[in-house]
Amino acid sequence: MLKQLLFTIMCTLCILPAPQAFAQQSSGEIRYISDDLFTFLHSGPGRNYRILGSIVAGTPVQVLQTDSDSNYVEIIDDKERTGWVDGELVSKQKSMREKLPSLQQQLADATQTAQQQQLQDDSLRQQIAELTTQNSALNKELSSLEKLNSDYSQQIDKADQTAKMEWFTRGGIVAVISLILGIIVAYLPKKRRKDDNWM
Repeated sequence: MLKQLLFTIMCTLCILPAPQAFAQQSSGEIRYISDDLFTFLHSGPGRNYRILGSIVAGTPVQVLQTDSDSNYVEIIDDKERTGWVDGELVSKQKSMREKLPSLQQQLADATQTAQQQQLQDDSLRQQIAELTTQNSALNKELSSLEKLNSDYSQQIDKADQTAKMEWFTRGGIVAVISLILGIIVAYLPKKRRKDDNWM
């Protein structure tokens, strides 16, 4: 039993690569653990290495180097722990956990803007309703004035016709009187002229 345990330990040590075999690309870039629930932090670039702990999704980490064979990335997490995680779980984009406060603020701003626009719309609708009422009242007043103007125009036309008839009647009367006077004057006896005899 002891021999089997020793043999297993020896095989495991032979399989594990030496620390010098890790890639030495040091970038120091800030990356983010992607939106899984969590990922394990290993002591080396692979799942076979000892687990140092777990990192919650969305945690910002500092990238130290990348192992090209296993695609594992050496990082420093927010608790100042150094270890290796799967490179597929490390993203340049902020996770939803990081974006959430900004998105919530944007949502609050958009909601406030929408409420302000709603108030403006309500105010504009009220103004439109008031203007519509005023327009209706003005249209009624205009119709009344147009009717009154039509009545006045008819009265003026009747008065004009009446005046023309009066003038025509007066002119006819004057003409008849003139004719009668002319006839009377024509039939009046004329005075005879005295003949002046010269001696």
